[in-house]
Amino acid sequence: MNPNPRRTLRSDLLNAVAAAIIALLIWAYANDRTRESATVAGTVRLTPSDPREQWVDPSSAVQVSVELRGSRRSIEAAEDAFRTGLQLAIGGSGLPSGDGQVVASLRDVLSSNSTIAATGAEVLRVRPESLRYEAGALVTEQVPVVTSLPNAAVSGGIVAEPAVVALTLPAAARQTTGALHVDAAVDTRNLVPGKPQRIDVELRLPEALARWREQCRVVPPRAVVAFELVATTAELRVARVPVRIAIDPVAADRWEVTPEAGSDAVTDVTLAGPRTAIESIAAGRFEPSAVIDLGAGPARVGTADYPVTFWRLPEGVSVLPADGAEAGSMPTVRLRVLPRNPTSAP
Repeated sequence: MNPNPRRTLRSDLLNAVAAAIIALLIWAYANDRTRESATVAGTVRLTPSDPREQWVDPSSAVQVSVELRGSRRSIEAAEDAFRTGLQLAIGGSGLPSGDGQVVASLRDVLSSNSTIAATGAEVLRVRPESLRYEAGALVTEQVPVVTSLPNAAVSGGIVAEPAVVALTLPAAARQTTGALHVDAAVDTRNLVPGKPQRIDVELRLPEALARWREQCRVVPPRAVVAFELVATTAELRVARVPVRIAIDPVAADRWEVTPEAGSDAVTDVTLAGPRTAIESIAAGRFEPSAVIDLGAGPARVGTADYPVTFWRLPEGVSVLPADGAEAGSMPTVRLRVLPRNPTSAP
């Protein structure tokens, strides 16, 4: 009896498909068993075992170059882990979690890492070879919010909401600082005086914790400061502002310039500007001066009136015009200019 042609064709097709699948499996098995070497790039990042109780520095990603050996599949899996960013929790193998500084071998750490071990790839070499980090315990304390409106005058009190926040910081930092607080500083330059204000601000750490800024947390991180703004600037009347004379060194060898008696200062000067700057002048921490710049030399010999060239003042502070004077006009100072004795010149 002749065989059925249709059945024979179907049998041949099934045999061909089965042969192809077997060949593919053999190829995949051989490819998986073939070991090769490759260098991959990526990042690792140190993380504390419990972020609520521990800190680690650096906490940012570290670039690494890793030489691997294994099947192509295992190397590709390890490369994906490094490209994504491999998390390394301190306290694991090769990464002690005690307080202080540690230098760890990256090859040892990566070789024992469960994610890399699961790929089947072998870590041959790592650049950099070691990773230096510092770890320690965290403590949390309730601290007050201190408000600051350095350039403003207010009516009534200043209220921060919340008035107390939770500050988490390294235990080592807490041991070296006294009473703690966080700052709520308000920029009042663009606010309209004469009305109540509610300003949402970011809370800032005090300068005593500047070194530990990356390891500290404030919860909540912001506060609302409520106050009634009266003015954003202050004024101060200064009885005497000393006169300073600036002159080119060559000209100073030729001319003797001195203020006439009673002209060594500008009297009754009114200053206006940011409150903190005005307070620094009033307290004597900054001494303003009226500068007369003669440049390459005086215009004439003898006694004459010279206008003030500029004022030496803190940033943001200006001189208000005297009563009846035009804005921008400068007061004058009477100076005496005489030639120096050539034989006495240095």
